Amino acid sequence: MKIWILNDYNYKKYLFFKDIAEKFSRESGIVVEIEIKNRENLWSSFFDFFEKPDQRLADIIEIPHQWTSLVTKLGLSLPMDVVVDDITNKIYPFLKKTMSYENSNKYFSIPLYFEIISLFYKRDMILKIVDQKDMEHLKWNDFLCICDKLRKRYKNRDYYPLDNTNIAGYINSDEVLISVMNRTNGYFSDDYAGVNLHKDEVFSSIADFMELANKKYLPLFEENFFDINFIKRNLSSMAFSFRRDLMDINDMEVTRFPDIMRQNELGRSFNLMCFSGAKDMDDIKKFMSWFYTPENLSELAKAINVFSPFVSDSEKYLSKKEYSFYSELFYKLSMIPNAVVYPSFEIMLNDVLMDTANQIVNNSYDPDVLKDRLIEVKGFTEYLIYSY
Repeated sequence: MKIWILNDYNYKKYLFFKDIAEKFSRESGIVVEIEIKNRENLWSSFFDFFEKPDQRLADIIEIPHQWTSLVTKLGLSLPMDVVVDDITNKIYPFLKKTMSYENSNKYFSIPLYFEIISLFYKRDMILKIVDQKDMEHLKWNDFLCICDKLRKRYKNRDYYPLDNTNIAGYINSDEVLISVMNRTNGYFSDDYAGVNLHKDEVFSSIADFMELANKKYLPLFEENFFDINFIKRNLSSMAFSFRRDLMDINDMEVTRFPDIMRQNELGRSFNLMCFSGAKDMDDIKKFMSWFYTPENLSELAKAINVFSPFVSDSEKYLSKKEYSFYSELFYKLSMIPNAVVYPSFEIMLNDVLMDTANQIVNNSYDPDVLKDRLIEVKGFTEYLIYSY
């Protein structure tokens, strides 16, 4: 049996699954092969399969939750009720949308873990310029003022008010989406029939986020935060992160992403799907029954600083401080859309954002060019919507 796992900057994820595979093989006699995929080659594998069906997909595959509807539309995923018992009464309700085919009640993936974007900050550096209570309900304009004050206060050559926790070094669609949610519901119309990138409130939100880099508040294309550790070395005072990695640093606090009028927080999950062409269904069922337990998933959540999908688990791996903060966010989460067209839209938007980041680095950034590129993405995406 083969399992494909998405790559990760935290090596503990691979060690966790290596250990899981060895334990299961010892107990069951079923050999489990773990292979690491990145998003790009996983995406290619899905579409290559249709041209070369002899190059079979793995039996169990980790995917970003927003790919669930697409892989189901392509006929690649099995209904999960043929593989695992119903777990919907044990997981957080907001995760159910990540499991289904668009608006159906049929589930084609199950959450492995989820993440929430938050703002982390070094208490000793921040409280020299702002009161603690002001950080608890931080507004976007106040946040920009803090960035400006930090930039003027700390004049180290390599200092940035914000660390960049995106290991690719640029700004991607997940990070920008939370900014868009500050003024609107997201990139798409409510019925997902159209894309709102042309609307002033959406473009302004995207441009606001890109300005963090343009004003040198946020580094681009540096070695990633996991290696350089800007914030750990006091070369940054704050960071946006979907994970809880930074809570391990002394003097670290966490608060909501700064808002304008946002009601919800942004979450994303990573799910497991089962390949519809898998042959050893008995082995898959045995593995999923053995593996998909609160004990295993809370261990994974603890290892890589994410969140287990099981409601009962959070106090097992969260500190009291973290639990006090995150438990209030769990029921305000709005997950990245799980629509058939979304993965293609995401790829196109990420290309635009990466090109924009390069323009900022090269001092050639032009907001009008960004807007034109976003209109192109809107057009291509709406063509795909009508095609589907």
